[in-house]
Amino acid sequence: MYDKILIGLDDSDNSRRATKRLIELQKKFNSEIIAFHSVLHHLSEVNPSYLGGGGGSVISLQIHEDYVNRGRKVLKEAEELFKESGIEIETRLIYDIPPEDYIEKIVEEENINLVVLGCKGSHSKLKRTFVGTVPDKVVNTAGCDVLIVR
Repeated sequence: MYDKILIGLDDSDNSRRATKRLIELQKKFNSEIIAFHSVLHHLSEVNPSYLGGGGGSVISLQIHEDYVNRGRKVLKEAEELFKESGIEIETRLIYDIPPEDYIEKIVEEENINLVVLGCKGSHSKLKRTFVGTVPDKVVNTAGCDVLIVR
């Protein structure tokens, strides 16, 4: 039924619960799993002299590297959870593409049958109020089934 499943991950408890639920599903369907994390921090192109001296670009680079390292950690933790259950997965660290856009694109391009997400990730309440959550958007745009895990 679900030959190919995509799971979007972040560093939230809901995402970890989604991972555990997907492990159960994979055992049932023997599906191929693709796990991804999206890094959306853009390196600043602001001239450091505007920031009252140097260092602005260095700080921006450090912040970007922190986001990338956190994304790698999220994917590695998920990969280890799957591996403990005897499941091999493909992991992808995606840069500068909002997760909902990546999901919509990849579902079509790679014939994904199911998208699995935690019900809300590590975003601010203000952002959720005005922009909505990734699961909100994916439920309305994905060209396949979507499982939202609480």
